[in-house]
Amino acid sequence: MRLKIATKIILAFGVITLAVIINALMTSSALQKSREVNDKISNLYTPSLAFINDLYSRISDSRMLVKSWVFIDKISDTPDKLKLKKLHSTDYKLVMDTLKAFGKIWANEHPEQRDLLLKIDSAIVDTLFVKHQYIMDQLSDFESYDDPFIIFEVTPMTEEGGEVMVLTERILNQIEVLRINLEDQVEQGRIEMVDTFNSFKTRIIIMAIVLVLGALIIGAFTIDSLARPINHTKNILLKMSKGILPKEKLTEGSDEIGQMAKALNLLIQSLKDIFNFSLEIGKGNFDTEFKPLSDEDVLGLSLLEMRDELKKASSEEEKRKEEDKQRNWASQGVAMFSDILRKSSDNLEELSYEIISNMVKYTNSNQGGMFIVNDNDKNNIVLEMSACYAYDRKKFLEKKIEIGEGLVGRCYQEQEKIFLTEIPDDYIKITSGLGDDNPKCLLLIPLVYNNVIYGIIEIASFNVYRPFEVEFIERISESIAATISSVKANIQTTTLLEQSQQQAEEMAAQEEEMRQNMEELRATQEQSARREEDLKKEVEELRKRLKEVSEQ
Repeated sequence: MRLKIATKIILAFGVITLAVIINALMTSSALQKSREVNDKISNLYTPSLAFINDLYSRISDSRMLVKSWVFIDKISDTPDKLKLKKLHSTDYKLVMDTLKAFGKIWANEHPEQRDLLLKIDSAIVDTLFVKHQYIMDQLSDFESYDDPFIIFEVTPMTEEGGEVMVLTERILNQIEVLRINLEDQVEQGRIEMVDTFNSFKTRIIIMAIVLVLGALIIGAFTIDSLARPINHTKNILLKMSKGILPKEKLTEGSDEIGQMAKALNLLIQSLKDIFNFSLEIGKGNFDTEFKPLSDEDVLGLSLLEMRDELKKASSEEEKRKEEDKQRNWASQGVAMFSDILRKSSDNLEELSYEIISNMVKYTNSNQGGMFIVNDNDKNNIVLEMSACYAYDRKKFLEKKIEIGEGLVGRCYQEQEKIFLTEIPDDYIKITSGLGDDNPKCLLLIPLVYNNVIYGIIEIASFNVYRPFEVEFIERISESIAATISSVKANIQTTTLLEQSQQQAEEMAAQEEEMRQNMEELRATQEQSARREEDLKKEVEELRKRLKEVSEQ
């Protein structure tokens, strides 16, 4: 189904042509096989059989020729003697050489026959012809024909005959065996040739039936493969003309109909993608991906341009909303901290706690601390932690930092903010119920008012502060510094007033004490005068008594 229509038709005729070619090749193979069998019978087995018969005849004739030599032809150069000599000199060699040449071909299929031929040749040349030659050499005159030993070689006084006759008979039997084997092979070849022709006839009939059935099947398959997809494509197009997108997918192929189905599938999928893309755009999902069919897809490119414009408008709207949100957040924060600062008391610790706790909460920080400048001793100015807040609870820490010591001391010296996103491991730990961890961001803001620094705010968070948050903290830092300046001035005024009142009270107490001392001194003087008067009286009385006593 992945072939083009022309290719399908060519393939159908090609299959039929291939079947015809295969049939022709099989026919040619069968004829070639029959020809080979026929050639083997005609050119090998039949000539071999003829020469075997000739060999059999000549060896059989040699018996009569030897007997004729011994008993009849007592004169030289008779026809029989000449035949026997010719048999020895040329006839046998000619026949045997030819049979040996054929025997080399036999050896491929029947090596035992060639071995038997060689065995026959050896028996004839090495034994039979040697005995013939011996007889011919001994019968050289008339008297020699009466030699009983020579006659015994040919016709002994036994039924089997002489040694030459027995040997000849044995060789003839072997030649007969070889001849029978060759005759069997000729018969088998003829049978094989007949079987080949019979199977060839059957194959021709079967191939004819197969070709007819194959042509019918190929024709029906080709027609079905063309008509069915065309009708299916027509039905899909009719549905699409009514705005109905089919759910099923057309079968694609590499032929013309398959390419039409592929293009239609792409169009249907594109329409579905446009539908889904439009739904997502309607939901506000402007990051939805959409791929046009090509660089010239007008509808697809228009949809992408529409998405980009809507995305840009949405982005600007989101940006505006975010800016409004940030401004509102900052405005609310300024209002909140203004209210906190307006309600401030003269207690710096309470004020610091209110500021740092609300700062940590409002900026979603994790931990924060506030340091106030202690300049009571102008020669030893230090930064004292006035409040510390972490994880929704107040921390009670006592910490004094010298000027220039650590980040807080450096921030005091430089009077510039310090914003860190890479914090040393040993600088600070944020402790919670989940364990200890280093913050991801640290912010230190100096509290400056009228070029005078009053303290440092230090906050830490697992999240990096955004620019508007840093700007907000910097914005309210001056108000915090002004409030701290006012509170410190109030505290100082209150302290001076208290000191004045205390001094006045102390002076009044001292005056009262002096008055009491004066009164006590007067009383003491009066008491001393009275006592002196009494002493004087006692002295006078004593003198009177002494005088009286002396007079007596």
